[in-house]
Amino acid sequence: MKRLFILILLITITQTTLAQTWQDTVNTITHYFDRYNREGPGCQLSISLNGKIVFSKAWGLADIERHVPYTTETVTEAGSITKQFTAACILLLEQQGKLSLDDNVRKYIPELPEYGTPITLSNLLHHTSGIREWSSLEAITGWPRTTKAYTNEDVLNMLYRQKKLNNIPGTEYIYSNSNYLLLTAIIERLSGMTLPEFSDKYIFKPAGMTHTRWRDNFKAVVPNRGIAYIKRGGQYRIDMPNENLYGPGALLTNTDDLLKWTNYILNNKLGEPGLLYKQLTTVPIPGGADAYYAAGLFIGKYNGYDIVSHTGQTAGYLGAVESLPALKLSVAWLSNAIEFTDSLYIGMDKIDNLFIGHPPKIEPVKSIIPVKVPAEKLKQYVGWYSDNRTNKGANITQHNDTLLLNGVPMMAINDVRFKYKESWVEFNRTGRFTLTTTEKVKIPFTKRTAPKPNPAYVRSFVGTYYSPETESSFKLSYKDGKLVLDQNYLRHIVFSPTYKDAFSFSLELDSDMSPVECNILFKSSDKNIITGCLVSMYDARNIEFVKTR
Repeated sequence: MKRLFILILLITITQTTLAQTWQDTVNTITHYFDRYNREGPGCQLSISLNGKIVFSKAWGLADIERHVPYTTETVTEAGSITKQFTAACILLLEQQGKLSLDDNVRKYIPELPEYGTPITLSNLLHHTSGIREWSSLEAITGWPRTTKAYTNEDVLNMLYRQKKLNNIPGTEYIYSNSNYLLLTAIIERLSGMTLPEFSDKYIFKPAGMTHTRWRDNFKAVVPNRGIAYIKRGGQYRIDMPNENLYGPGALLTNTDDLLKWTNYILNNKLGEPGLLYKQLTTVPIPGGADAYYAAGLFIGKYNGYDIVSHTGQTAGYLGAVESLPALKLSVAWLSNAIEFTDSLYIGMDKIDNLFIGHPPKIEPVKSIIPVKVPAEKLKQYVGWYSDNRTNKGANITQHNDTLLLNGVPMMAINDVRFKYKESWVEFNRTGRFTLTTTEKVKIPFTKRTAPKPNPAYVRSFVGTYYSPETESSFKLSYKDGKLVLDQNYLRHIVFSPTYKDAFSFSLELDSDMSPVECNILFKSSDKNIITGCLVSMYDARNIEFVKTR
């Protein structure tokens, strides 16, 4: 998605070089967004240059049932774009002397458990706290987002029951909406105002954001609100965020207002000097992993320029905001459908060739020279492994002189180091390997025993399991030779065996087009009787369940 907005920005600033007229540029952008037809959901796009909005246009329908056009006055939800506003409120409170980013979160929220290592407000801002993602926790109860009208209080009570963290605070970046829910609670406790009241007073009104408000009551009437949709089976259906949870998301706004905000904040108009610097500053992560999340904003580079951005999705709403501060250029885009998420790059090569005045700077790629490793040597690596953080299974197989990780061939660089997609796999001599991602995150894997998924093996896991952390149970049954979960909204979730005593399964947590993978590792007594299990997702790890029957 990011590439689309960068290209549109570059279209704007290179028009003189390419001897294009402004109308040529407008026609090109309009043609690209004609994919939003007059009878379907729509979107709005705004572009700001040198502090002024130079382009603002809408396509499609804001309300399909009533055939209401999507206009530049339409408001929709910004999803996680919202986080930069919540972060800004925290930074304003720091300037008011009411908190320090180095403070322990329990100073303001003593209900949060003591985990042995302090969690700071800075950890919350930068998603390094280790606090589990609330939507994943609620999904495990059998009620994913959009199936219940969750409130901030509901979720905070869930977080107060969590016995463990995903990671030691400060050591790993894991995006978690729970962080910004806790920040919201801190804002409201210290300011004596609700987050909507505080942000309206200190941000929205000073920035001139007249179309912006919070969805703190999903039943409230909102003038000019666009309805959110998702397309399934060729038909649109309403997909609204029917919940009263705000802070991590839930900002109702339009693209013109979002650009008023980017111009306001990037011109250092918010608070006292120093606030903008803190909002745009990342914090190093031990171990060398890339740090690109500042205070509610992603920080990166494009073609030599700093780029500040955030995307967002809530139910059927989708959006993105990006700025190139050195060029005084920003773009905002919001839509009431996620239909085109996976096809945003179609035709973009043609846009590159036609409108970019200079090609993006591409770092030279060092050529990789593969080697041949004897098949007998590779054989020692074959087998099941587990991600030590999430219990996720990884299966290494061999085809002649090639190793495959989960069915994907790996390129041998030497007899212990392999190229896997865009990542690297390195084996050691003790039955382990480390996967290093493009973000330089190092994920350790340990070799495990392969399962023997015969009927008796699968049946041994049948039963009911309860977690005090989620205050919920789930039941596992044996159906058609498979282990199946049925629980509340979740029906007939099939488990796939990975390594011994472990399975994987998929859940749809929201309106994402791709289900989220979950992992479950069963625990047994000395007599090999199943006593419980650990359920993990990437952002909610090792939630403990006890077998009750």
